Amino acid sequence: MAITTAPGVTQRMLANGHLELTCRDTSRHIECEPVAAAMWIALKQHNGDIDRAAEVLSALWETDPEDTRYDLIALAGSLCSLGMAQED
Repeated sequence: MAITTAPGVTQRMLANGHLELTCRDTSRHIECEPVAAAMWIALKQHNGDIDRAAEVLSALWETDPEDTRYDLIALAGSLCSLGMAQED
């Protein structure tokens, strides 16, 4: 499973560490907290691979890899349901 940005969605990092996602087609706009922003960046750096992103983040955050993977899946599911991401 690879998670990618949905068509028409732009992304931008804000100075406060938040991630802003905006869909041009629906005008939907969301702002993700810094932890979710870090997860999104890790997903992007690893071509949407949840397992690889979880591995890297869990090492950086000193968290359980399975817990981190679960959190990434939850974030991906939320972003997909909002139309901001898609599963390829």
